[in-house]
Amino acid sequence: MKRLSVKQVNNLITGTSLSIELPSSSENLRAFLTIYSYMRSSDGGIAGSRVSKVLNSNKEGLRFSFRKYEIDKSYIENDWDIAPEDLANSILKTDIESIEDLEKELSEFLDDFSELDVEWRCDNPL
Repeated sequence: MKRLSVKQVNNLITGTSLSIELPSSSENLRAFLTIYSYMRSSDGGIAGSRVSKVLNSNKEGLRFSFRKYEIDKSYIENDWDIAPEDLANSILKTDIESIEDLEKELSEFLDDFSELDVEWRCDNPL
């Protein structure tokens, strides 16, 4: 399925991140993709407030972002802090303006969006 479900979209537009574990490029690494939303202010900067949890609130300025990365398994197994320089094969895409644009971007990495779930259900260490 190359479209996000209504439930996935509702999670994103209310500020709940989605995540999935992907196949990694090495057996020593684990790979993840995480999608989140944020608010842009009217002057183009990042707004000082979080995305509203109210589904039917004003979503003007809502933007989406995702990060695909790999991390050495030892960081997860030992519960070590992770800095950006510890990430391998990291891709960060920000300022995605619509769900449709997000789906186009994600289709490069995922064949089936149905496995994306709320971030806390995934082992995502970030």
